[in-house]
Amino acid sequence: MNLGEKIFKLRKEKRLSQEALAEKLGTTRQAISKWENNQGFPETEKLLQLSNVFEVSIDFLLKDEKSVKSMDEKGFYVNREMATGYLSNTEKICRYTGIAFMFWALAGVPFTLFSSHDIWRYLGMAICIIIGIFSIVLGMFTEQEEYKILKEESLLFDYEYFKELSNIYISKKKKYVIVAILSTALFVVSLLILGLTDKGYLVWSEYHSFVFLGFGVGLLGFVYSVGIMESYELLVKNERYSNSLLFKIKRKIKEKIDRL
Repeated sequence: MNLGEKIFKLRKEKRLSQEALAEKLGTTRQAISKWENNQGFPETEKLLQLSNVFEVSIDFLLKDEKSVKSMDEKGFYVNREMATGYLSNTEKICRYTGIAFMFWALAGVPFTLFSSHDIWRYLGMAICIIIGIFSIVLGMFTEQEEYKILKEESLLFDYEYFKELSNIYISKKKKYVIVAILSTALFVVSLLILGLTDKGYLVWSEYHSFVFLGFGVGLLGFVYSVGIMESYELLVKNERYSNSLLFKIKRKIKEKIDRL
């Protein structure tokens, strides 16, 4: 894909007309048309402005097909700023969601420590449940609309940044896989103890508060680590994601809605 084709593609993705782009760059619509048809070449100052408007590197604009992953395919171009923002936003959502699940599990602590006639049992449970609801609501309002398109389109990246992102994913995967395994083990062991207690194989006691604590911490670690890894995989392994049956169904539904 040459420079003209890239300018045309990026302009369409930004939903800019030739006139609107020309106004941003301080040039004419005819100049934009010539660039897109490879009948002219923007000067250095205009290349810098194009880079800023489209939020891509100058290397991306000037390099050949190898500088972009699957450049001939249809897709949404993701720059470094957007990818970093998406990962940061997802991390916050996962943290709030994990905390919500943890506090819902921690509602079992006051249930264990206090008797059925003690008001602190029900007050403590209510506080844990309310904190969980508050946290899940915070997570819902934290999600930013601008990143939803990443789950709706096939994604394109600058080649060099994609390599860098892939290396970050590999290093983080080692860490979060361990966290996910330990969290799952903690969750399963806690659930097993509660199941054995319910069946009468173990005696219910105040020490079960530690079981609910482990249950909550396990849920927090699992939800957080799995959510973070899924966000990286959406970017790094987008080809597999966009080829999934669910993605294709969602894409067809979206296209039909857009036509209405």
